[in-house]
Amino acid sequence: MTTVTQIPVLQFNHPSGYILMQRHVQIAFCFFLILQGSLPMYSQQPFTILGSGDRLQTGDSIFLSYKQHGKYVLQVTTVNDKRFAFTGHVAELVKANLYRNENPEKVNLITESVQLYLESGVSRVDYRHAAGEAVVSGTRLNDTLQLLQNELIGLVQQRMRIKDPDYFTEVERRDTALVRRNKSELERIFYSEADIKLAFAARYPKSYVSLDVLHELSRLNSYIFKIEDLFSRLPEHLRQTQTGVVIRERIQKKKQVLPGVKAVDFTLPDNHNNLIKFSSFTGRYVLLDFWASWCGPCREEHPNLKLLYERYKNNGLVIVSVSLDTDKQKWLRAIEKDGLMWPQLSDLKGNQSHVYLAYGITSIPANFLINPDGEVVAKDMKGDALKNELSRIFPKE
Repeated sequence: MTTVTQIPVLQFNHPSGYILMQRHVQIAFCFFLILQGSLPMYSQQPFTILGSGDRLQTGDSIFLSYKQHGKYVLQVTTVNDKRFAFTGHVAELVKANLYRNENPEKVNLITESVQLYLESGVSRVDYRHAAGEAVVSGTRLNDTLQLLQNELIGLVQQRMRIKDPDYFTEVERRDTALVRRNKSELERIFYSEADIKLAFAARYPKSYVSLDVLHELSRLNSYIFKIEDLFSRLPEHLRQTQTGVVIRERIQKKKQVLPGVKAVDFTLPDNHNNLIKFSSFTGRYVLLDFWASWCGPCREEHPNLKLLYERYKNNGLVIVSVSLDTDKQKWLRAIEKDGLMWPQLSDLKGNQSHVYLAYGITSIPANFLINPDGEVVAKDMKGDALKNELSRIFPKE
């Protein structure tokens, strides 16, 4: 799923699309850790970061990026004698990222980052010799943050050895078997990491890290019932935080339209400015697909949808796509470039579209398979899962 990503601890070449809206940098999830208790109160707390390690070279630029009072802050310092330092003050708990020789405001792909909390005390970052082995320590949150990363390091190292197809050369892209293999492996690793994080949250239901884990994974439609169960185990003071409110809202949205319920009717303009009423497709199987021109994973699924549409359109399958675009020209160009042959609808209101809200969408790609009676029978299927479901529904040719 595509998401506005947050920067992780030690993530490399992550599959860009499993997680909402536009991606600013191509790295995967980050998760944070406190084993017990609630968050400390902050009132202009001083912080210090001391970095050292064999991987640092004199003259390296180190960028510190974080968000404070809704605004992004970027600081930079230079490595001297394999060491660097940052000092400052924060008025609230802040999750920050360190980048080595990569200005996050000027590059699209970050190949290495380290995440840590900015809190009172001295946080230490040990840049060990091997890439991917930086260790954060020194303060309560950062000490515990590292525990979860220790559980994930094996998967992180596996991912580092796999090139993300988003960054393939033209020659590599023509090797379709390689593309499929790398995507499959990256997706397997992604969900293995998610399972580890959920298991960690289950072991520490009183920990603030559990709240952070649930917040990140609550965008994944396939995990929503696990998220709901784990969220119910959190203490009240965590559930009532701003983050907790967001998680609760996501759970409620994702449960608005589930298999077994009637699909929500709507009317939207298509790419030819004709108003289309969704219920006009009643009597046929409909795959209601949510996408956007800027969503890489959505567009990667289009070749599969085209094959399935050609195979089953004469058996009664209709695909109806709803775009979350806001720029009409980009939407139209994507439709033409991808060769989409089925109804394309959008009110160009992005995630404020009434259809997006009615269906409880929090991440794309998303879809709903609806039977001829207008009932949802499945949701969020792609690739082989969608292919197998349609082959089960429609008679063999």
